Amino acid sequence: MSIRKILIFLIITFQCSISFGQSLEYLNHLHYPVFDTSKYDYEYLRIISEKNGVIHTQIFNLDTIKVYHSTALIDTNRTKVSERILGYYSDGEMEFNKRFDYQNDVLEEKYYYPSGELKSEISIHSGELLSEVYYAESGEKMPKPIIEEASPKGGINGWNQYLMKSLRYPQEARNAKAQGTVILAIEINELGEILNVHVGNAEQIQKALWQEAVRVIKDYPYKWNPQKENGMPVRTEIRLPLRFKLSYGIKAEPFS
Repeated sequence: MSIRKILIFLIITFQCSISFGQSLEYLNHLHYPVFDTSKYDYEYLRIISEKNGVIHTQIFNLDTIKVYHSTALIDTNRTKVSERILGYYSDGEMEFNKRFDYQNDVLEEKYYYPSGELKSEISIHSGELLSEVYYAESGEKMPKPIIEEASPKGGINGWNQYLMKSLRYPQEARNAKAQGTVILAIEINELGEILNVHVGNAEQIQKALWQEAVRVIKDYPYKWNPQKENGMPVRTEIRLPLRFKLSYGIKAEPFS
């Protein structure tokens, strides 16, 4: 471990309250655990601590800025009773505040603009939407934003046709009888261009499989239709599972 990474660990550990059952995990871009840090990059550190029936889960980036904090109350069977989840922007400003009451099946969530102004308030009970309010950054109420999700040329059918023509089951993986689902995250800019491709579970799946999945994404010859909010293109990241199974070859799951 480098000196810089040691310092990061010490600073974050100092910031966290010392308690029983504390553990440290390295996470990649998609918040999947990284076990071999000599081979795979990590972007976050997750510290989990438990004391007196309360579990704290905190995630920090490598600049020691907290990006996530969950406080969960558990019962004697270790079942979650309630939970508060706070998310933060990269500069430390709050992005969202979610409260879960698992016993009464209630969810309340608030999202904030990077400026700190309230963006939305939503309340759900037993799967039923009770209230949903959106605000402009000036504080005035506004209609619910119209979101058009990013999509490849020809939609899901065109995407599946491209994958069927382009993806190959690597012979190395066949010989090893390797199979599984590659979890990818694709960054798409306002022009529909693919900027980056991240693999979430590289250590949990055979290397030839995820390398083939990355190759076919990077070789996609068309631009995507970018995500739009109220008609305006915005940068986004979508998750795309690609399943490799020896019995039927390759299958693309719906992107999200």
